[in-house]
Amino acid sequence: MSPNELVTLFLGEEIFDLTIKESTLYALRNGRQDPQLSREDIAIFIGILVLTSYLTAVNTRFYWQEAADTHNELICQAMTRNRFDTIKRNLHFCSEEDPADRYWKLRPLIKILQVKHMEHFVPQQAISHDEAMIAYFGRHGLKQAIRNKPIRFGFKAWAQNTPDGYLLAFDFYQGRGVAEHTDDNVQLVGKSGATVLDLLEHMKQEFRELPFQFFVDNYFMSIPLMQEMTKRGYDVTGTIRENRIPGTTGLSATKEFRKKERGMHQAVTSRDENVILVRWQDNAPVTLASTCYGDVPPGKVRRYSRVQKRHVEVDGPHVVGKYNEMMGGTDRMDQIVNHCRIAVKGKKWWWPIFTWLVDTAVHNAWRLYCHAGGTMTYVQFRREYACTILRRWARGSKPMMNRNLAAPGSEAIRFDGMGHIIIKAPSRGTCRNEGCTAKVGTKCVKCAVFLCVNCFAGFHGVAQ
Repeated sequence: MSPNELVTLFLGEEIFDLTIKESTLYALRNGRQDPQLSREDIAIFIGILVLTSYLTAVNTRFYWQEAADTHNELICQAMTRNRFDTIKRNLHFCSEEDPADRYWKLRPLIKILQVKHMEHFVPQQAISHDEAMIAYFGRHGLKQAIRNKPIRFGFKAWAQNTPDGYLLAFDFYQGRGVAEHTDDNVQLVGKSGATVLDLLEHMKQEFRELPFQFFVDNYFMSIPLMQEMTKRGYDVTGTIRENRIPGTTGLSATKEFRKKERGMHQAVTSRDENVILVRWQDNAPVTLASTCYGDVPPGKVRRYSRVQKRHVEVDGPHVVGKYNEMMGGTDRMDQIVNHCRIAVKGKKWWWPIFTWLVDTAVHNAWRLYCHAGGTMTYVQFRREYACTILRRWARGSKPMMNRNLAAPGSEAIRFDGMGHIIIKAPSRGTCRNEGCTAKVGTKCVKCAVFLCVNCFAGFHGVAQ
């Protein structure tokens, strides 16, 4: 499948129709003219947003300027600046206020994407549960600050990811005083552990019987969580805080364990053999709990030595290696998404969350592309998607010539059967049709590739 087809699995007609309906109601409710939106408008709008992630301008309006250093012909031909501003000004997703939900303005969009992410999830045994941060530098009651995160300030989301980063379930932190968790889950495993159980509610019915292994950090991990997950047929592995470990486990005290050499460990098993606790001496003692991994077979862990000032191989129990291998899915997604994220800014507090939802949808589409054997990088994938959308509905007055707008002749554009016209080019080049090496002065205005007259129809899949 092409990048456009894969992204449409997540950002498709259901979201377009929701956006058209709610944005139109919002405009009329505020005394504005009917924006007369269409699915094409929303698709182009999202395409422009994605394009800004790899081609950033200080001001969005630069793309429509005539100046040679800022003008973007592809955007100008797809949509006028005023039309883009109109859509952005009226963008809305919900008309019914819900005081119990602090994200009610985005809730319908969130629900659709929660279903889409799970619907296209290719089951993998390991799933990590962690916090994801959405950068935000304004003032808002939901803004959080978390140390040791690449993004320290912003909105916090609970996320479940595969080891390669595919986002299969998510929801947002609602803040204190808001009932964001199911009361039964809080009673079972506490507030932090309840986030794990809450996201399990999004799991497709046919997946719930699969033997998943969940990996969590010490914020979520507790003995009650492990017991509850075991009842549901899942394994759990993660670091665990000292105050959540029962005092009768038989583990050496932390103060005594600090005296041991780096790499030493101790393992104990619960009486029912459902929980294994492993304490390992790194720079400081670290305790891990698991229902499926123990200390054997032992292995090596790559750690940084402050004394030698380089990375060294340290002895480590089996559970440490597994935890390091499987736990980083959410951080991997954050790293990739934030490397190339939508650059358009907005005045509404929820705008960064909306763009994060779009970025993660495109990221998931790219993950599906990689699973199918695709070789494009994430940036190349986003570029192919944006150019396909914008060139499909290009309608400007100036022909797109002599501009390296996209990968020439990409299949999604080449065979779409719309707007392909042969024109005279200002220079000469080699015909791009397979098997033809003629030097010609004509090209396809939409594909932006040189083609001779005789090859034009065949190149676009039209039988002569």
